[in-house]
Amino acid sequence: MQSAVLENIQDKAPEQHEGKSRVVLAIKGLTKIYGNHVALDNIHMDIELGKVHVLFGENGAGKSTFISMLAGANLPSKGELEIGGHQGVFHSVAESRAEGIRAVFQEFSLIPQLTVAENIVLGEEPLDSIGLLARQAAVESAKELINTLGFDLDPYAYVATLPRGKQQMVEICKALRKKPKILILDEPTASLSEHDARSLFDLVLKLKKQGTAIIYITHRMHEIPLLGDVVTVLRDGKQIATVPATTSEPELIKLMTGRTLDAIYPSLNPELGKTRLKISNLSLAHELGVPNIENVSFDVKAGEIVGIAGLVGCGKSELGQACFGLKKITGGEIVLDAHKTNFRHPADAIEAGLWYSPADRKQEGLVMCRPAKENMSLSGLIWGKIAGKVLRPQQEINLLKDLSDKVEFAKERLGEPISNFSGGNQQKVMLAKGLAQDISVFVFDEPTVGVDMGARPSIYRYLADLSKEGAAILLISSDLPELFGLCHRILVMNNGAITAEFQRDEFDEHRILENFF
Repeated sequence: MQSAVLENIQDKAPEQHEGKSRVVLAIKGLTKIYGNHVALDNIHMDIELGKVHVLFGENGAGKSTFISMLAGANLPSKGELEIGGHQGVFHSVAESRAEGIRAVFQEFSLIPQLTVAENIVLGEEPLDSIGLLARQAAVESAKELINTLGFDLDPYAYVATLPRGKQQMVEICKALRKKPKILILDEPTASLSEHDARSLFDLVLKLKKQGTAIIYITHRMHEIPLLGDVVTVLRDGKQIATVPATTSEPELIKLMTGRTLDAIYPSLNPELGKTRLKISNLSLAHELGVPNIENVSFDVKAGEIVGIAGLVGCGKSELGQACFGLKKITGGEIVLDAHKTNFRHPADAIEAGLWYSPADRKQEGLVMCRPAKENMSLSGLIWGKIAGKVLRPQQEINLLKDLSDKVEFAKERLGEPISNFSGGNQQKVMLAKGLAQDISVFVFDEPTVGVDMGARPSIYRYLADLSKEGAAILLISSDLPELFGLCHRILVMNNGAITAEFQRDEFDEHRILENFF
């Protein structure tokens, strides 16, 4: 017999009535004011059953404020919601949930000391005859839900032991245990692998078919036409437009930023020099869960930006790490400025003139509790332009001013801890660390991940300036428009091998994507 959990998410079309409105939630003039700051200004929106309504905008555009009011976690200053025949606002999360709204936020609400199953049933636990948690029933209930959603989760695992992507899946399971009328997903794929992201996409489309209304927030533009029906663009707290999800990427970028695509990407350096980085038949030691990287060959010239494209797990990040001495090389060679240099340690790479900026800047690149100025100057003290010297106050001031100017970082914020900053400003500090060295080859791994479109142009200008100064740049990115806008050439990786190369005049999204698989 099918469980109640499975009945909540089974494949059946929602009940429909001829001529009946599909609007399940009408948002009328929603406004939020903090002191003199208008965080959200007079938002009007209709959320319909069986449709995915994408919310698109830069960091600070008002998206989080908006969904927090729908979820009952934040009280509007003005405006009202119409749902289930009632008008008003939600004064609590419980009121929102009573109307069938569930939200999965970027900041999770899990209890690390509990298991996956215990977190999923939390608040609606199955009880035994004496009123205690029926653990086996909780596990079975969680198992059925996990299997139905297609997620790879162990119900017995403690949440504290799970990577962030798996924790995201637990949050989604919690939200779907009771089938909601409206599901809010806030950047749901930000921490997911390619495989898990595909499972989520399948789930969203399945829920949409069943009639669930979905509000979907994303920075990833390729997800919009894949999942969405309509897109509402927010900028500085204002509703700029609501357009079809098939709207072109350049038009969406213009709506979001107020600038055209041409204004976002700088001009390419036309003058390429000698080969600075040459990879020949490179093979890496085999690792569990990582594709075998064998016999990879390519080169990067002075002044050139070469992109590496491919799905998550194709081996592109491991290739970048190998260049920096973070992976064991078992065959082939790396030649840097005509010198064979198979690095065994990052310090060796930096000393030779190669810098690597990791994809996970918070865990691998920055000291989050320390101020920006210390993060910027620290690497220069150890390896770079002031290595081995006593750093005098004026010398540090001059260095920090120079670095801040080059990456367009606000100098008045140098004393603040890194944890205070947006993703864009954190990335600027990460980039400045590379400039504190004497570097000729830069490897950037997902340099704009978690950075909104409004903050990206300054990062793009930084890369273009490095190129024009003669640096060789290897740009690893999952963002095809970014690669198209910045690169002289694009290499495609699939299952640990380079499967195709495209010159700039050959860039074509469909042809490149074909080589991903």
